[in-house]
Amino acid sequence: MNGIISAELSGKSVLITGATGMLGANIAYALAADCDAKLYLMCRNERKARKLFDKTNCVFIFQDLRERLNIAERIDYIIHTAGPVGPNVFAENPLDVIATNIIGTLSLVKYAAERNCSGMVFASTHEVYGAADPLNPRSCYILAKQTAENILACASRQHGIRAMSARLSRLYGPLMNLDSGLFICDFIKDILNKRPVHVNGELNLLRPLCHVDDAANAMLQILISGSSGAAYDVQGDELPTINDIANICARLGKQTVSAARPETGGLPPYGHSLNCGELKSLGWLQSTPLETGLEQTIRYFESTSETPWEMAE
Repeated sequence: MNGIISAELSGKSVLITGATGMLGANIAYALAADCDAKLYLMCRNERKARKLFDKTNCVFIFQDLRERLNIAERIDYIIHTAGPVGPNVFAENPLDVIATNIIGTLSLVKYAAERNCSGMVFASTHEVYGAADPLNPRSCYILAKQTAENILACASRQHGIRAMSARLSRLYGPLMNLDSGLFICDFIKDILNKRPVHVNGELNLLRPLCHVDDAANAMLQILISGSSGAAYDVQGDELPTINDIANICARLGKQTVSAARPETGGLPPYGHSLNCGELKSLGWLQSTPLETGLEQTIRYFESTSETPWEMAE
């Protein structure tokens, strides 16, 4: 966290939703370490919360995000990271994805307007750029994030709330939910189970990542410096293919790579990436290179004594 963010948030009250998730927890850790903000951490799982933040000076809020907030003190800033993520969740519980993103965001916006909060930032996704079939339940995530972004833009226009969105690339790092179905989680599970890193799809597909520490810093930078009603792309500087990432993971885990479609390994890379120019104009820079971040993540999961993905949101 840079000094400008630390100074701006010093002494302020900050509400973080989804605080036991990977992104929310890392934001809370950064604030606890670098400034004396008063943290209000909204969580659903009390066991996780007390384990993750047992040495953090904070106020826990255990409630459903979709219900009206009942916090007596004024909250200066809201960081909204709550929301189920991962292909397995989208397939099994799409209505919860919709409700958390849409009803939960509406609840926070109403609170922010009533209490005259200084700013709010929402953890959106790069997937908002994709096409969505409203009759396909898998589209719940894209449509819910698009709608939540629109809610913030409308609140900015109608109520004058400083509300911004962060369109996050695929995040990785400690506290990932390894059972989410995301490819990077499956790669790390292969390493932990001492088996070849398996790629199901095309090896030449671009899959940019962003380490959670960089994503947390981006969220804070947007919160302090972003333009109200705007959205900012957040992604690491590298543009790796799935094959690149699999090979890094395999090397770090002393494994090999197996591929369902090995013939795609020699084809030109293809796919989409984000433009982080507007985010960088606010002062954000990547601090964790891809290989460094992957090594840190693998070593974390190798060293933790608890089943690591049980600690994720």
